[in-house]
Amino acid sequence: MSIEVLSKNTADIFNAIIREPNWDKVELQEGIRKIFLQARDSVGSPEEYLESLLVNVTLQYAYTNTAVSFLMECIEEEKFLSHESFQSTLVNVPNQVKESNFIAENMPRFKELVYQGSTIEEQVPHAESVYFQTKLVNDLLIGFIGIFLEPNNRNYMENYLEYSSQVVVDAVMNYCQAYSNHILEEINSMNSTQ
Repeated sequence: MSIEVLSKNTADIFNAIIREPNWDKVELQEGIRKIFLQARDSVGSPEEYLESLLVNVTLQYAYTNTAVSFLMECIEEEKFLSHESFQSTLVNVPNQVKESNFIAENMPRFKELVYQGSTIEEQVPHAESVYFQTKLVNDLLIGFIGIFLEPNNRNYMENYLEYSSQVVVDAVMNYCQAYSNHILEEINSMNSTQ
């Protein structure tokens, strides 16, 4: 299978993912608003809220890294692990993060990305946008892996085993980024016309 075919097949999978009802733009926006409201209500100041967004961006990164490692393992070993093993791997991420210095080691890397703006009023909406995009990328990746692991999709997905794990991950992550950017642009344009 050529890189072009890999790219087309990956695009087809992501098109199927975003046609699912849970990817409705209004629903996504409402879901993220609820997350932000709960996060705001659990802290005492805008500065603490900003810090919590930074922690959550870092945690999303941990989930994404774990999912990428899982997908790479499947490709490298040329086997389809069970969906249950993937779920248990993801469920274990918060414990792994707690038991390691992951947050402390990685937060400084994301601070510059999250804390943009000269005032807290500028920083908070930017940080919310970064978190939303990070979450969308992670959710798209998890959706792809769910389809990849589905036993009914094996014949189609076996083609991915012909490539190096890095080539597959690069293609998948490029689509995760592109689709998350597109979704955010659509949501932002919906908001600006309201």
